Amino acid sequence: MTLRAPLEEKHRPGRVRINPSRLATVLFLFLLVYLLVLVGGQFARLRALERSVVQAKEELDAVKAHNRLLWEQVRLLQSDAYVESLARDGLGLVKPGEVPVIIQKSEVGSQKSEGSRCEVRSSGDRRN
Repeated sequence: MTLRAPLEEKHRPGRVRINPSRLATVLFLFLLVYLLVLVGGQFARLRALERSVVQAKEELDAVKAHNRLLWEQVRLLQSDAYVESLARDGLGLVKPGEVPVIIQKSEVGSQKSEGSRCEVRSSGDRRN
């Protein structure tokens, strides 16, 4: 019976014997998989941030272009010649000594008219 006792201890149900070299291998594999998942997540985050930077640069370029257009409009609006043309064309204003000539729309269908237009003639300009 003494020979059978060690054999019975080896094969007892419910007891699992773990080989230390296998345990180290399994732990190493779990650690490796964990690190790969972490690195993969960081790369995905990096790609998302790079896309965000590219989009922000494109928006910045568009805003800069719009800003340049606005500054050109500011310079144009500060010029006296442009302000005068706006006042004459848009508001129908005239200088002292000029006579405004307003052309009315025609009711007749055969005549084509562009609408009311203001033509300014100075008092010295006489056309027939």
